[in-house]
Amino acid sequence: MKKSKWLALAGVALLSVGALAACSSKSSTSGTTYGYIYNSDPETLDYITSNTGPTTTAVTNGVDGLMEADKYGNLVPSVAEDWSVSQDGLTYTYKIRKGVKWYTSDGEEYADVTAKDFVTGLKHAADAKAGALYLVQDSIAGLSDYLSGANKDFSNVGVKAIDDYTLQYTLKKPEPYWNSKTTYGLLFPVNEDFLKNKGKDFGKSTDPTSILYNGPFLLKSLTAKSSIELTKNENYWDKKNVHFDAIKLSYYDGSDQESQERSFSDGGLSIARVFPTSSNYASVEKNYKDNIYYTAPGAWTSAIGVNIDRQSYKFTAKKTDAEKTSTKKALLNKDFRQSINFAIDRTAYQSQMNGKDGAALALRNLFVPSDFVSAGDKTFGDLVTDKMSTYGDEWSGVNFADGQDGLYNAEKAKAEFAKAKEALQGEGVQFPIHLDLPVDQTAKLNVSKAQSLKQTIEKSLGSENVVIDINQLSSDDMQNATLNAANAAAEDWDISNGVIWSPDYQDPSTYLDIFKT
Repeated sequence: MKKSKWLALAGVALLSVGALAACSSKSSTSGTTYGYIYNSDPETLDYITSNTGPTTTAVTNGVDGLMEADKYGNLVPSVAEDWSVSQDGLTYTYKIRKGVKWYTSDGEEYADVTAKDFVTGLKHAADAKAGALYLVQDSIAGLSDYLSGANKDFSNVGVKAIDDYTLQYTLKKPEPYWNSKTTYGLLFPVNEDFLKNKGKDFGKSTDPTSILYNGPFLLKSLTAKSSIELTKNENYWDKKNVHFDAIKLSYYDGSDQESQERSFSDGGLSIARVFPTSSNYASVEKNYKDNIYYTAPGAWTSAIGVNIDRQSYKFTAKKTDAEKTSTKKALLNKDFRQSINFAIDRTAYQSQMNGKDGAALALRNLFVPSDFVSAGDKTFGDLVTDKMSTYGDEWSGVNFADGQDGLYNAEKAKAEFAKAKEALQGEGVQFPIHLDLPVDQTAKLNVSKAQSLKQTIEKSLGSENVVIDINQLSSDDMQNATLNAANAAAEDWDISNGVIWSPDYQDPSTYLDIFKT
């Protein structure tokens, strides 16, 4: 049965902002397939140790945790059918749903999912030094001691399988948002027998057989820079609520803005992003005029990041050590960083992707969404507004609400820069300051956004003072210099517009704790 199609214009944060998207479902003789895109191949399928988006994209429909979010964002039971919290808020007890099974990628039953699998998962995370351990290492009793080596017995960590279907976590301090952490891959289950048998091959990036599945879909194939394909798990415990027979994600590198719309129109994608700035937008608007809509802003946020201790210069426009030193000193100066912040015309930046009409819908002025949480009758944004005015006159009257640019102010940018320049000249800094900004050369819209960033910063501050050097890199080089950099020393940039964060749990600390002083 062919279902109706809808187009959507995404106005999501500063990140995947402003694109047109479309929703439909594709029918075939074998059933209904959900088709969408993905942008980066996973380095691993080990959902416990990896906290990157590409791994989540590949695995999240195949593995269930204790809880999940419904379509309204409310937490509902998944593998845990019920739970209770002790009066002191320190002990969470979950009743594991009976009848949930582990399956191989071929759909063969492997074992029951039990409470022990969640203990195994956390031990695997701790032993492998999982990337997301920061989420729980100071939450679960005894875990930080195990990680430091002060305690070498994992049985002393506050996660216990009371019996096959009763799991218990003991926390160091009450966390009213603890349940929201259980939706994260770090706290998902792992079958101990399977983990031991696979050894170092557990979660091998291109091998669907390297993990087990207890979720609604089974990963069938992963072809680098081509496709990720999943098929419905016919034995899934909640299969009545699985409405697609398959999922196919197609690789999209951003080089052809019109390809998503073409694939959507041909039935290849169920949801597709199209762009008001693309050459074919007039025809898209004509063909789908009654079905175009903007999506609501998401909780994830993109920002301009600064690299204050850069050590790698494989990709740089800098010609001398003096330029490198000057840039480092400038980025360590708060007034210089604030001058850059006020110098960015975010509306112009977003219009490169969303067009003039949609640009404002994608704007966010705080890393934490202003309405993410409330305290009494005040939102997080209200509380920040009250506090920021105490940090200096430049913050008085700033509007931090989503949907408008409350920060761009060329006069404030010049004033902050003047303070910075006086101090930096005293340190022997040479001007102009050169800032390397990497961008994937195949992603044309990202190149346009980088050019907009360069234009407004240099216009606000003067190119005699600051120069943005756009380094156009291959997709692989871009990934290796940023998202997939092996460590901090391998981060090869001065500023980046690819700093993206999605919340892990329902508290502002999920955003703020990623920053280091």
